[in-house]
Amino acid sequence: FGCADDDEQGGRVIDAAAAAEIPEPTPSTTVPVTTTVPTTVPATTSVPLPAFHAVVRDVSESELASSWRAGCPVAVEDLRRLDLVHWDDEGNAVNGVLVVHAAHADDMVTVFAALFDAGFPIHSMRPITDFDGDDDASMRANNTSAFNCREIAGRPGVWSQHAHGGAVDINPLVNPWVRGSRVDPPEGASSVERDPTVDGLIVPGDAVTSAFADIGWGWGGDWASTKDYQHFSHDGR
Repeated sequence: FGCADDDEQGGRVIDAAAAAEIPEPTPSTTVPVTTTVPTTVPATTSVPLPAFHAVVRDVSESELASSWRAGCPVAVEDLRRLDLVHWDDEGNAVNGVLVVHAAHADDMVTVFAALFDAGFPIHSMRPITDFDGDDDASMRANNTSAFNCREIAGRPGVWSQHAHGGAVDINPLVNPWVRGSRVDPPEGASSVERDPTVDGLIVPGDAVTSAFADIGWGWGGDWASTKDYQHFSHDGR
């Protein structure tokens, strides 16, 4: 790990063929010949489609900033930064960033390549440091993120899988955490009733759950008493 891992697919371009040189016809001596030459010839071209691209590299302590501190259950040198191309809500191919444990970096590239191919929209993919390590602020912004050295909410002293770099939360505003009448983020209450027509919403058997299942990761939407629709982790917790 720590080296660049690029995956590019070139778009298809159709070039106009070179015109062949054709000799002038010889007019008949008895029948007049009229030759019409068009003044313009439209070119036939196609625009290359956006291609998925990913780069995996080391990440520094200064880059991790508020998301890492001494005592975290994973060392800085065991984390990787992933620069990934994804679709946004407007159908544009944009660059995003995730930080995960090195052991999961290649699997994450595989998953997000599958989501790109499926056209799944991701509202935002910014490091949690952009939110000063505040998970609540990141969720309210519907931001997809991974590593964050934090405890499980409501369970002091128990590290979240995010603190190990082994979990990802996707589009959390439309895929909230739900237990009874409690919703987190609270602004995601309208998405408690799962409507698969909502952009970025995750449902059983869709491209997102299938891609994570293919690498052996579990989904919080499958939990019994609590539903964490945004959450995927390497150990299912």
